[in-house]
Amino acid sequence: MPAGTSDQVLETMETGCSQGATDRRRRKNLLRYKRNLWAVLLIVAAAAVTFIARTPSDRNLGEPWRFGYYISAMEDAQTEIRAAMADTIDVLTSVIGDGFLGGAVRELGLGGGQYLSTCGILMDSLGWSVQQRGDTLSAIYCRGALSEVRAFPGNRRGFYSIQFENGSPVAWEYIPQERWIRQRTICCEVSSTVWDALWDSALPPDLSQSGMLLSSRDSSRAVGYVSELQHELTDRLFCYDIDFYYDVQPGDSLWLIIEENRYPGDGETGFRRILAAKYKFAYGGLAEAFPFFHRPDEAEGAEILLDHYHRDGASLRTMFLKMPVPFGRVSSPYSDARMHPVLGYTRAHRGIDYAAPLGTEIYAVGDGTITVRGWAGGYGNMIRVRHANGYETGYGHCNGFAAGQSVGSYVRQGEIIGYVGSTGLSTGPHVHFEMKRNGEYVNPAEEIVPPANPLEGPELERFLAELPVLEAQWSMMSGMELPVPEVIPVSADSTEALEE
Repeated sequence: MPAGTSDQVLETMETGCSQGATDRRRRKNLLRYKRNLWAVLLIVAAAAVTFIARTPSDRNLGEPWRFGYYISAMEDAQTEIRAAMADTIDVLTSVIGDGFLGGAVRELGLGGGQYLSTCGILMDSLGWSVQQRGDTLSAIYCRGALSEVRAFPGNRRGFYSIQFENGSPVAWEYIPQERWIRQRTICCEVSSTVWDALWDSALPPDLSQSGMLLSSRDSSRAVGYVSELQHELTDRLFCYDIDFYYDVQPGDSLWLIIEENRYPGDGETGFRRILAAKYKFAYGGLAEAFPFFHRPDEAEGAEILLDHYHRDGASLRTMFLKMPVPFGRVSSPYSDARMHPVLGYTRAHRGIDYAAPLGTEIYAVGDGTITVRGWAGGYGNMIRVRHANGYETGYGHCNGFAAGQSVGSYVRQGEIIGYVGSTGLSTGPHVHFEMKRNGEYVNPAEEIVPPANPLEGPELERFLAELPVLEAQWSMMSGMELPVPEVIPVSADSTEALEE
């Protein structure tokens, strides 16, 4: 065979083999594509069957969400909040004792015509030419412009309001607390402290005009509200029944009926007093305080007063407080022989000296009538109060006296009667506190303090008759059942044994 012929045969064989391999690869790829296509078709068919065979939902979705409406409402609310926060309110307060009214007004930032008109109105309306200790002035500025001046007399029964527009007074009136009073119930559970529980549950929803704490003034008013409420509860009402440092436990519950003042114009709410209270301990036990309005026997023509009693008519109070100041240290105890710090020789010290900062409030330690109120030689400014059962207390070296009181005034336990000073023979601010029983000096620290007088006779009958009515109204206002003391049933056998 010629050489050229063999080369052509070999080339033909190579070409045939290459073409066969290509065909085999094409068949394999086509088979793979068919398998993938069938898998996709099966998945689509299963999804279609599932969708067609599903059970339609019975849930009513309602109308479509009005997205534009709610976005617009949210923008309006943001605009109102920004406007409220931009409407900043600044309050300046001036508390001056034994000083001229003009100086107190100038401390509020008033000058020119505002100064003259404010002084004139207060002098004509309240007779204020010289302020007494405890009188307070407040100026309210809105966006830097004077909006209102309030004058609070020392007895704090209300305030005198002067409204300003464009820098000039346009209206003024006296607003007594008693004119806008409402009652409200509070129920809270203690998780850490009583203050925290009151902060979480006791603040009124209309404490401020906006109903929210938007400014530092609103926050300050909220703190003041809770502080006054807690002070009334822990330091006045239950101070003899509950040790709020050691007895309070998480899980304790508190129920209150309180009175609040709603002031016109600004729409603000202020705390006034507690009417009734129940404190239930988590480990068992119940402390209660119920109100009773009466007129003291020795205060003829005096206003009707509010006192609190236990369920059986026993008073919550002891006859006297332990000390006449809210805080202070004993700088000199009661002694039959003491070296006088000013005179330099030994003589009896018939009282207890409590050192406290100048101007600290002095409280009447018990209900009674003021018999002395003025200068008393070495005692300086002196106050004496006559109490029941032959007791008399004295308070010496006062810097000043509370406004609205005089000899013959009836004062309540815990009421401010003066302020700590250093008048008379004194080396520093303190109050000399002394006590007499039937005209004889006694040591206040060692005197066995009797309980305050319980209700008796017709007053007790009226109290017991009003008690179930009060609790029924209280429960209705709270919308829940109130706790009552557990009564141990007395069996017939034990009754017969007692009679024998």
